[in-house]
Amino acid sequence: MDDATFLASYDPTAFPPLAVAVDIVPLTFANGALHVLLNKRAEQPARGRLALPGTFVRADEELGAAAQRALRDKAGLDAPVRQFHAFGAVDRDPRMRIVSIGYMAVVNAEAMAAACDSLGGCELLAITGGSVRTAAGRRATLPFDHDAIIARALSDLRRDLDRDDWAFGLLAATFSLRELQALHEAIRGQTLNKPAFRKRLIESGRLEATGEMETGKGFRPAELYRARRSDHATD
Repeated sequence: MDDATFLASYDPTAFPPLAVAVDIVPLTFANGALHVLLNKRAEQPARGRLALPGTFVRADEELGAAAQRALRDKAGLDAPVRQFHAFGAVDRDPRMRIVSIGYMAVVNAEAMAAACDSLGGCELLAITGGSVRTAAGRRATLPFDHDAIIARALSDLRRDLDRDDWAFGLLAATFSLRELQALHEAIRGQTLNKPAFRKRLIESGRLEATGEMETGKGFRPAELYRARRSDHATD
């Protein structure tokens, strides 16, 4: 039997139904902390609860395209996305067997705030101590396995911090070394030695000085840098 004959008689209903979805972790950095954009679910299950933006993958749609669509429609953002893990626990969704592909997006604080303001129904919650926190500082309880998805995104972001330039997307186009160190400390969850950090980053060749200085700060202006990098790639 050749492939054409086999496929002509193939019955996909012989297998249990399974859906594929994408869940996006949109991250930004503001006021010394990482933040994640969550939106209120408009439908059951978990209607009205804050959750990661996500969607089902259409039958004729690439995974990356589905992730971009979810980010645009449910987070109001047009930004590169990066695939980081698949989540396939049998009971992760009460509706049916759904495998979700996790993507993250990194956006500077100004763009993220503008997106949330224009979108409505979303909130930016801080991530401290590895957990998402409400405005009152309490640990937020998210539906499905979204806590685990965020935790895995942070783990991957931390792992790759010194290996690629993805995390630079959390900052403005130009930044001070003080801001860069604060970002690294927020991602790593630990305080870093200032001289050693600056020496390592400058010697890495990943930064270039702009020749400009900070303005509008309440302390001594610092020199501004930019990342020497190529454009982010999508998965």
